[in-house]
Parts: sequence; structure tokens; C-alpha cells
Amino acid sequence: MLQEVEALYVIDAEHSEYKKYYKTYLDSIVKSKNVSFEAESKVLYKNASKILLDFFENPENMTNYDSIKKIVGDIVGTVADEHFRVKSLMSEATGEYYVHTHSLNVTIYSLCLGTCIGLSKDELHELGESAMLHDIGKSKIDSAIIDKNGKLTKKEFEEVKKHALFGYEMAKKIGIKNENILAGIIYHHEKIDGTGYPCGLKEEHIPLYARIISICSIFNAITSKRTYRDALLTFDALKLMKLQMKDYLDSKLINKFIEIFK
Repeated sequence: MLQEVEALYVIDAEHSEYKKYYKTYLDSIVKSKNVSFEAESKVLYKNASKILLDFFENPENMTNYDSIKKIVGDIVGTVADEHFRVKSLMSEATGEYYVHTHSLNVTIYSLCLGTCIGLSKDELHELGESAMLHDIGKSKIDSAIIDKNGKLTKKEFEEVKKHALFGYEMAKKIGIKNENILAGIIYHHEKIDGTGYPCGLKEEHIPLYARIISICSIFNAITSKRTYRDALLTFDALKLMKLQMKDYLDSKLINKFIEIFK
């Protein structure tokens, strides 16, 4: 069984064929009536992680973007399932911080929060796509900065801050015209008190999707292990965000976000 294989080496020339086979294999598991919801969630997370990795390696490939839209739809359907629990999808998360898995985790958390506040199915699709693409601009930043083993210098941080605008421009380049999706990408680092970037927006002037993604992005970042610090536990992360980041984050959304972990 492929599920029992720990490592598989594929010849470069045959990699595209392997990808097609693996996708078919994963789809067959998801469609099987004999597979538990937890097993389906595990397969969905692995498949989504692979798709995102491919996307970040070649973000302007339209085939990769089409795959992103499909996986968002799959996650929306999973979150809406009556058996869904956050840990169902997050059980496969490694705890390490990588841009593509961060984007996937933020998408899952964002859709949970979006469901909690009553967004419609169409709105959840928009939010999911925006969350999944929110850090696409980091593919344009020097990987030595993105993967640095330590805190960034002021100059490096100024470089990283460009990713919001880069992401916005890249999203438009691949054909995204939906302003709600684009707003989540470009404004996800804005802060309620106006000290965020790139535009220094305040409070309700920050679009809803951006406020949601901001909360979920920070939560995933501080609960992920980095080379220069340990990951926070869920309770400690939520406490930190609620008490020490109240000037930066939407307090009503924070309260709703806490609810998804009960």
C-alpha cells in the first residue's frame, strides 16, 4: 500500500506522471465510502500542502492556480461537514514554519473563523482563496531573508514588507479581479490602530477578509516552531493575542476565533 511507504524516489523525467498518479490516488481515497472523516481530512491536508508547494515554486502557472481554487472548494466543504473539528485538518501540520504550509494553515483557520461569523458559501470561497494566496508575494523576496535563522534586521524587514504589494500585483497578473480577494492579500498586515502596512488603514477601513487573515496568520506564526524561538501552545497564543495585541487586531473577531477551539 502506498500509505505505508515512508519515502519514494522519482526520476525527474517522470515527475509529472507521478504527480498525476498521486493526485488520482488521493482523489480515490477521498471518494471512498469506506474511509473515515479523519482519514479524508489527512489526505486533503497532504494534497493541499503539495499543491501549495508547487504553486509557490511557480505562482504564475495558471494550472497551479486552478488547483488552488479546487483545493479551496474542498476545504470549504470539509469545514462545513458536521463531523469537522479544527484538529481534523490540523493533525497533519508539522509545527515547523514554511511559507506554503503557513498559507494552508491560515486558510483552514480563516475558513473556520469565517464559518463561525456566518459567512455565506460564496464568501467562504473568496476568503479561502485570499487566505491561501496572502503570502504569494514572498516568492518574490530573497529566500535567504525569508528562511533566515534568526530575527530580521530593519533593512530585511523593510524588504519583507514589500510582499503584500507584490502579492497583490501577482494575483492580478494571474487573472484575479475580485476586489474582496485582492483586499485580503494586500491588507493582511494592516493593524486596527493604523500602524500596519502598506497603507496604514485603521479599524473598519481594513476589509473584513484582511482582518480575519491577519488574526489567523499571527496565530499560526506564533504557534509554529522557528529556529530562534519555540512555538507557543494554543492557550498561550490566544491569551497573548487577546491581551497584548488588542490595539492591532479586531477584538470581536478575536473572541470569535477563540470559540473555534472550544
